[in-house]
This record gives sequence, C-alpha cells and structure tokens, in this order.
Amino acid sequence: MADTRVLPVSSVKYGLKAETSFGVGLDSDGADGTAYLTQPVVQAQKPTFNISRESRLLSGRGSVKNAADTIVNLRGGTVTMPFEMVATPRTLAQHALLVGQRSLTSGTTLHEMEIDGSSNLDSMGGTITSGMPHSCNLAYYPAAGEGIKVTGVVVSDMTITGDVGANNGLLSISGNYFSGFSNPVSTGTVLEQTFDGSWGAAQTTYFNVMDFDTRTLDVEGNATQTFIMKSFTFNISNGVNRVGFNTNGDAEVYVFPEYVVTGSLSIKYDDEFDYGADNNVIQDFLDGDTMTLNLINGAGNDAAGEMEITAEIQYTGDPGQDLSETGVFHTLEFECVQNGANEAFKLETFENSAITTW
Repeated sequence: MADTRVLPVSSVKYGLKAETSFGVGLDSDGADGTAYLTQPVVQAQKPTFNISRESRLLSGRGSVKNAADTIVNLRGGTVTMPFEMVATPRTLAQHALLVGQRSLTSGTTLHEMEIDGSSNLDSMGGTITSGMPHSCNLAYYPAAGEGIKVTGVVVSDMTITGDVGANNGLLSISGNYFSGFSNPVSTGTVLEQTFDGSWGAAQTTYFNVMDFDTRTLDVEGNATQTFIMKSFTFNISNGVNRVGFNTNGDAEVYVFPEYVVTGSLSIKYDDEFDYGADNNVIQDFLDGDTMTLNLINGAGNDAAGEMEITAEIQYTGDPGQDLSETGVFHTLEFECVQNGANEAFKLETFENSAITTW
C-alpha cells in the first residue's frame, strides 16, 4: 500500500547559524543541537548538489550502458540554493555580509557593509575571527531524520528590491547561497539530519518603501535633489568560486574575483528631474557623470527597522520611460562605481546584536 503521508510546503523550514570555523559543522557528530535562526521565506527551496556524474557506455557492453560503469564523484562539487524573503534587520544585515564580506560596526549596533574596491575580502578560508570572514551552517529541515546541513555557506549574489506598488511596499531580498562543501562527511555537509536544537523565530520587523523619508540623487551637478520614487533594485554579486580541496575533496579556499553592484531606479519626471537645462538625466548619461544616490528608511540608524543605502552610480544606458496613469517616470539603469573616497555602495542597518552571535 502506498504511503498516505503528505508533506505540506509550509512544514519545510531552513535556518542559518554563523560558523566558528570555515566549512566545519557546528555540531559535527551528526546530532545537531545548535539553534538556527529561521529565515522568513514563504517556500524553502531544497539545496542542490552540483557534483560530477559520468555515465559511460564502455566497450564490450553492447548497446546498453551498465550500472557498474557509472562514476559519481562527490569531491570538488558545489551546493547551491535560492532564497527569497521579506527583509528584516537581521536577514538584511547578515545576507549583505555574506555577499560583501566586509563588516564595520558602531553604536549598539549599527552594521555597515560597503563595496569599496579595497576592503572587501578577495578570498576566505581557515580561521574565522570576530565573525569574519563570514560563512554559515545552513539547516534545511522538512522532517525529523530528513534534514540537510550544508557548511561553508556564503551568498554568491543578492538583489535588494523595494516597490511602492508591490509586496505591500515591503523591502525584499533574493539571491543564491553557495557552498564548496559537497561531500557528506561528519565535519561538513550532512544528510539525514535531525536538528534537535531550538530554532530562533523569524524576525517580524520589516522595512517599508513608504518609510524612506530621505530620497536624494544628484543631477547635472545639483547635489541631493529630492525625488519621488516608484521602485528601486540593487544587485550585488561577488563571483565566488571554490579553490583547492582538502582530504574530503571539499574547498580549501573561496575566491571573490570581482564585486559588481548594478541596479535600477524609477523616479517621477518633474521639475527636479527632467530633460531641460540643469536637471537633465539624459545629459548625466551622455556625460558619464557619477551621481550620489541616498535612501534612508526612518529618521536615522539607531533603532530596529531603520537603514540607509548610499551609492555612487553611473547610468548604463539612455534613461528610459515608465508610462502609467500616475504619470511619466524615469527608469534609470545604473552600475555602482568607486568615486574617490566615496564607496561604490554602502548599506547601513541597525540590528542590536553582534555578528559573532549570528
């Protein structure tokens, strides 16, 4: 008789917990009692094991492959997993750190991740000190005895999205996790796992686009012009690749060859941003100008739910138009670049906990 059990999609959850040693399971004996922070996703996607499998038709076998001739190699592979969630102070700060590998803290506690061309890590491996480099154990848990723990997890790419007309205006993040630990062994990625530890509840403090009290952008040499915004996106990627192999065939080092930040901004066509003299967004594109974009959610960065984005942007194409019943909007596609002492991209988020507790 067939099994009548049905696993509801909503029963599956996953969580993150910062590593104390790169690529090593926090509880490496197979009985994971570590508490993971539940991630606020609607549907938790399964990790995908990208390993080597070669199915060969050898001589002497005739016209059909033989099962004994298949080679499966768990060493040297990767594990990937997509994510999409409404951003909370903790998830936004940690995922930014996982993709940017740069951390500054101040106060109690303002977390800053910047992309500046000099301070972001070029590689990671070995010792983790004060939470850096930052990598995680990931716990994927559909049911007891069926869990998957992935170690050495970072974020390869992440998109931050805010849209007045979508998702109730809530800020969201999406992207992909990456791990170079594909061989299921006791100190690394583990299958058939029961996570006995308590799970931290997902945060319920969110960011709303309509709380961005500061929205400024330079135009034609005029600094900090205020704009009316419809939406924005930032895409951050680091090109992470695994390097080398230990005795289990897992990565010895990750390399981050290039940090790239691109994005898009939709703002209202008006007297502050038009095609006339002094406020011409097209002229900024034709001149190859670099503009400062600043977005601040809340009054400052000293309370949960407050955050700030500062970016030095250059338009990557002729500004387009978004035509709707609400009027004409500019669609500004851009990339973020280093400009003197100004970072290409900086994200400041208030989250009252140290990264060593993540």
